[in-house]
Amino acid sequence: MAVPPRWANLNIDLMTEIMNRIPCAIDRARMAAVCQVWLAGVALAEDLTFQLPSLFLPPADVTGVYCYLSGCREHSMLPLPGPRYFGSYDGGWFFLAYGQTRGHRLLNIRTGDSHALPDMVLDQAAHETRSMVILAAAISSTSDDLYDAAGIVTYQPDLDAPRRRHFAFWSQGDAVAVCNVLPGAPVAVGAGWEPEDVVYYRRNFLFLTHAGHILVCTPIYENDDGGNILVVPWKLMPFLERNFRDCVWEWEYPASTVIRACYLVESRGLLHMVVRLAAHHHAPTSWFKVFDMQPFDIIEPDDDNEEADERSWTWYEVEAVLLDRVLFVGRGCSRSYEVSQYPGFKDGIFFLDDRSFYDAEMMFGGVSERQYPCNDIGRWSPPEGLLPSHVEFYFPERVPSHNSPPAWLLP
Repeated sequence: MAVPPRWANLNIDLMTEIMNRIPCAIDRARMAAVCQVWLAGVALAEDLTFQLPSLFLPPADVTGVYCYLSGCREHSMLPLPGPRYFGSYDGGWFFLAYGQTRGHRLLNIRTGDSHALPDMVLDQAAHETRSMVILAAAISSTSDDLYDAAGIVTYQPDLDAPRRRHFAFWSQGDAVAVCNVLPGAPVAVGAGWEPEDVVYYRRNFLFLTHAGHILVCTPIYENDDGGNILVVPWKLMPFLERNFRDCVWEWEYPASTVIRACYLVESRGLLHMVVRLAAHHHAPTSWFKVFDMQPFDIIEPDDDNEEADERSWTWYEVEAVLLDRVLFVGRGCSRSYEVSQYPGFKDGIFFLDDRSFYDAEMMFGGVSERQYPCNDIGRWSPPEGLLPSHVEFYFPERVPSHNSPPAWLLP
């Protein structure tokens, strides 16, 4: 029998064409290490202009990185089992807490650069500094000399009070965060005002509240006798009192349907809200709904009302849903990508297991007591022709992690 030709003897043009069809940078790097011909094929291949997030999945002992460009295959095992991850930023940055409830840092997993984040928050109402835990965060930019940040945090106003989610702000290098928005803002966060997500959008930090309102915040520094202090002017974008949560029971879903999470996503220059649904409290993710915002009414200024262009807003459901887009949803780090840039991909929403966001007490437990869920991870596909929407789960049997929920590793 004839000896089959060696892979190293492939025609260089054919090898280059093969490499052009490998969308993952890590896969290309590994193929380049096989032999000189494959190395040459990688060198001649088209540049990888676009990349997608990878799934950062921390079980109890080791951490795996799973690449969606490689069919959700595991790329490597990283020796980072300890921190609790609570968000990410473009370019390989992670928000993490080395001590679960303390030791908050912003770490670049690719370069090793690191910035300390506050572990304390100044409670303006009580004029006291208290320990805080960051649950989600967003920053203005890591390319600036000094970045601003906003976070969803939890702390106890006093020893007898329950923990609740609050707004907090800080700048690079600050040891203490502040929750002082200007008078009239919901500093004492109550029912309906608890933040669900935060994004940096058009030079502002936007918080989505439990009731579906948006709080627009712009941190600035003002001169004080003791130096510059951080203050946060704000503006409320109120949405109709009968909000999107009331619509769940009007959809074609069972009466037991619950909203698992809500995310703010910037896509094509506009802001959308993505609602994640489950058939009941103990069920995995079942459906998604995408909403756009539109003005409901405008109050014109007059002699008795000097405020101009005050609006009420409403969320309305997007019928076409995604329109050739792929979304990756996560608190503070949702991203949108165009299907046309990724051959083989179709409209869909990739999601990770973030149920622990609502369990503020878990991180205070011992190692054996902490159970961060890691099995509600997958991809939701919208209806296509006669095919109904469906969910593909990637790790349905995954055991919980003792250290952290999953996170996105952003390109």
